[in-house]
Amino acid sequence: MRTATILIIILLTFVIGCTGKNQRIDPNEFLQQFQTSLEEQGLKVETMEPPSSVDMQGLIPYQFSISYNGEEKDTVFIFFTDSIEQARQALAEANFMISTLTKVGEYQQDNVIIIQFAHDGNLDKYRSQIYTAISSDEE
Repeated sequence: MRTATILIIILLTFVIGCTGKNQRIDPNEFLQQFQTSLEEQGLKVETMEPPSSVDMQGLIPYQFSISYNGEEKDTVFIFFTDSIEQARQALAEANFMISTLTKVGEYQQDNVIIIQFAHDGNLDKYRSQIYTAISSDEE
């Protein structure tokens, strides 16, 4: 009987530990938290309609324009996948058509992919704010 109890406890621990590993982030909650965090950090955030040409493995993104105090705007695309593995695969296979000046930053959290297009070539300009906005969703 004692062995069965220990086995059940081990099994429950394993199941509980595994359930959080492929947890999907809710798009509505993430988008609201992400936008709020950027705004609280002093950035101007504008929601935009994504162009029909932006597509990552059939996923249509949410699009934002972010800027601070009159600096050049960056474009941020947020894609939601069905799993962490699908997000990793989509990033590995992504191919972006960009100009020579534009730089692309890629971020991933669980099943969310965030792509930053720095049209002036300066990815560092908003990098820390994006990292903060991504991590604020984990709290």
